[in-house]
Amino acid sequence: MGYSGPGYGILSLAVSEKFIWCLDYKGGLFCSALPGAGLRWQRFEDAVQQVAVSPSGALLWKIEQKSNRAFACGKVTIKGKRHWYEALPQAVFVALSDDTAWIIRTNGDLYLQTGLSVDRPCARAVKVDCPCPLSQITARNSVVWALTEQRALLYREGVSPFCPEGEQWKCDIVSERQTLEPVCITLGDQHTLWALDIHGKLWFRTGVVPKKPQGDDDHWWQVSITDYVVFDQCSLFQAIMHATHSVATAAQAPVEKAADKLRMAFWSQQLQCQPSLLGVNNSGVWVSSGKNEFHVAKGNLIGTYWNNVVPRGTASATKWAFVLASPAPTQDGSSLWLCQSSKDLCNISAQSVQCRPSTVQLPPDVDMRTYAACRDALWALDNLGQVFIRTLSKSCPTGMHWTRLDLSQLGTVRLTSLACGNQHVWACDSKGGVYFRVGTQPLNPSLMLPAWIMIEPPVQPAGVTLVSVHSSPNDQMLWALDSRWNVHVRTGITEEMPVGTDWEHVPGLQACQLALSTRTVWARCPNGDLARRYGITDKNPAGDYWKKIPGSVSFFTVTSSDELWAVGSPGCLLQRLTKTFSHSHNTQKNSQTAAPHPEDLEDEWEVI
Repeated sequence: MGYSGPGYGILSLAVSEKFIWCLDYKGGLFCSALPGAGLRWQRFEDAVQQVAVSPSGALLWKIEQKSNRAFACGKVTIKGKRHWYEALPQAVFVALSDDTAWIIRTNGDLYLQTGLSVDRPCARAVKVDCPCPLSQITARNSVVWALTEQRALLYREGVSPFCPEGEQWKCDIVSERQTLEPVCITLGDQHTLWALDIHGKLWFRTGVVPKKPQGDDDHWWQVSITDYVVFDQCSLFQAIMHATHSVATAAQAPVEKAADKLRMAFWSQQLQCQPSLLGVNNSGVWVSSGKNEFHVAKGNLIGTYWNNVVPRGTASATKWAFVLASPAPTQDGSSLWLCQSSKDLCNISAQSVQCRPSTVQLPPDVDMRTYAACRDALWALDNLGQVFIRTLSKSCPTGMHWTRLDLSQLGTVRLTSLACGNQHVWACDSKGGVYFRVGTQPLNPSLMLPAWIMIEPPVQPAGVTLVSVHSSPNDQMLWALDSRWNVHVRTGITEEMPVGTDWEHVPGLQACQLALSTRTVWARCPNGDLARRYGITDKNPAGDYWKKIPGSVSFFTVTSSDELWAVGSPGCLLQRLTKTFSHSHNTQKNSQTAAPHPEDLEDEWEVI
């Protein structure tokens, strides 16, 4: 659902329980109540450089353009006369909790006013020592975080109602370790901290409370601001940056040099107007994302973290090339098949990755091209098109020996892709032909030939052929990719008709790899981005739309229950961890202990 913004590019937004405040780059301050339906902007003030509002909405401050004076609003009324009290001169940024104001001065010094209320919107300012100049600060419920001019994050220890100034600053090691470079930060409801970085990525941390202001997490969780792959997050975010500083540069540079001036001014921190592109209240997460629009997520959000996993007995510098998940033969859960090259293979349980991997001996003198696996068999395809099968069992989960499959039925056909379901195997040849086989073991269960059934591939333009097939672990879905990275789905698959009836092109993105769980499809784009397909049902096998998730990988796989594993660009093994942020519950759920399908809880972002 879309609504108009106030009219010009958004420099700053601030949200309280009942209102959203929006500052455009011309200095116009607008306000709208937060109804269930659309926003109705009212012009509130002019010549404003920054706006701050307390979480309850009782306190409202502004910093004036040109003069850099901070003013506190006597009584916040949307209509009627307002009285502004001068709170502090030479101010560049203000953050308000429900009873304090933290003010950054033009020289980078930090000041604090305490004991604030509706009847006392400003007070005497006290200087608070700071190890380095600050560009932004955020305060809420006796928690204070700050952003330095060098984009480092600090948090204040010892803050309480009895000691509102706190005791000391601590550098946030987590942000350093993740090399996070925030543009703006804000404290949200339910003890969360949010950051928007220079790449336009949104992150959050949980458990941020006065006694533990750094929070519970040893890493940031990334949230995809945009649901849909078609949205170009980076270029849009750059547009915000440019809009943010156009007012400061317009008078200083001719048009042709404006872009360079903007870029230089932003990175060198010479400008005194700080963009606040992020606001969080009890109804949603608000992110400014364009010249006259912003995004809001009002429900659940999924945070992603890619955890680097080093199996026991392997070097941290090990460069993996391939990872494949399959149902474990021994118990519930998944096996992971890993290799570094075409000459090696090992196996490890996805539930106990800290254990030592089991080495799997490959047939002599073969270069393996790819693998496919199910609960009772591992299939391997070499570069010559030969197929080898390894039977798996509870007593021998990695198998005893390889059996070369007799492919004489296929004649001169050279297979290039394999996919194992539960009882069915699919294959693709070098010319785009598709084949179906009942049974995952070397011998067909009925011992009758022919074992392979040829399936008509989708009708394609000249020169375009299928290059890979991908099956779900329960035999209910088959998807394929062609030589132009288009995605196709096999429709009409049922227990009575396991080969399906037709092909359907799936629009929305180009993919160079697919991975299927029992319920949905994941895709890797040519640039390494990952997306999930939503809306897949028995009656709608193609689903409705793709939604991007955070991360960029060189290879990936998914377990039956939608847990993602991947190879990162330097060859490291990555496990996707998730945490659900919900406005409607008092806890965030970690996927390691919570429901296995948190993505289904995620709500859409609205563009306003």
